[in-house]
Amino acid sequence: MYNEEEASDIVGEYCTLLEDYKGYTTGEVVGDYGCQLVVKVTSGAEITVYRDEVILLK
Repeated sequence: MYNEEEASDIVGEYCTLLEDYKGYTTGEVVGDYGCQLVVKVTSGAEITVYRDEVILLK
C-alpha cells in the first residue's frame, strides 16, 4: 500500500481534510510517503490522502 516513508517535518502537524471522511474533517499527519500522506482523523481511523487534499494547520 505504501512506498518508502520519507523524512518529513509535517509528520505530527494537524490538518483539515478538503473532503470529509465519514463526517470527520480534522486529523494529524502520521506518515509522509511523497505525494501521499497518512492522516489519523479524530475518530482514530488512519486514511491515505494526496497532499493536495489537505490543508496543514500550523
